[in-house]
Amino acid sequence: MPNVAPSSSAPLSVAQTIHTACERHPALAPLIEHFSELYSIRAELIASLAEQLAKDTNCPVPVINEEKLQHGVPVLSDSNATWAASCYPKLKETVFVHLKNISSLESSITLFEQAIDTQQLSLESLFDALLNSNESMLQAQAKKANIEYAVFIFISQQMLSCLLSAYVHVHKETVQNIFWREAYCPVCGSFPDISILQRPDADQSEFLAGGGGKKMLHCSTCSHQWHFRRGTCPACNNDEAGAIHYFHVDGNTGERVEYCNSCNTYLNNIDLRNTTATPDLSVAPLTLIHLDMQAAQKQLTPLVRTLWNTF
Repeated sequence: MPNVAPSSSAPLSVAQTIHTACERHPALAPLIEHFSELYSIRAELIASLAEQLAKDTNCPVPVINEEKLQHGVPVLSDSNATWAASCYPKLKETVFVHLKNISSLESSITLFEQAIDTQQLSLESLFDALLNSNESMLQAQAKKANIEYAVFIFISQQMLSCLLSAYVHVHKETVQNIFWREAYCPVCGSFPDISILQRPDADQSEFLAGGGGKKMLHCSTCSHQWHFRRGTCPACNNDEAGAIHYFHVDGNTGERVEYCNSCNTYLNNIDLRNTTATPDLSVAPLTLIHLDMQAAQKQLTPLVRTLWNTF
């Protein structure tokens, strides 16, 4: 039976999560630390934006439409994103300044800023395309800004992620109890970047605690978490017996790759039942690069592509 840690254990900060990962995987520390400052800056920015949005009367409360949710329509799919424009100056002063320090991104960030400043690129239309996964619109916007598509998406997602993480934090009481059965986020429609097996509740029976652990998906964009069926592929919904396979690296049963034998898509998983520490889930995917490397060797495809899992 796995060691069950108290459910009240305080989550680690971004810095603590990264430090712990670097100690466990010293060979990967330079790569993890390459992105560590970005995630520390993001954490501070999200907290600041949450304070700003909580006072912003133009920032709408999410409307929970049960009928739309039953048909798989995320809460923000048709929302007006004009409120987000007021947050752009903070993004430009923090996240963009840091991204410019990454030599491979400096020219693209400059082009992105120019496109917004000259109104070639509209934040509202960009967010609308991202929230509705309008790839043709996103490709057209990347071409207009003269930025490589993958880099354009990374920059846009960094912006949207900070904004929506702050938005979800402000309205967490409204969105936390949404009933949802899809593999994409019920708030913003993005796919998850990690799954989590939670620790059993304190009042859960020993029988259930032995094999239990509610499976949660963590949104790659807004950081919302929602319950999802164990044994079902989030990419193709394959739920046949034995559809999902697993493997660990170096015998660490608290971290594993879950992949589908039908579509060969994978998602990294953290099993909190095997640890007393709860990592910061926004940066946790970055700390699992060793799993991404093993998955790439097995020719598996990540559910969500990042700068560090595309080899």
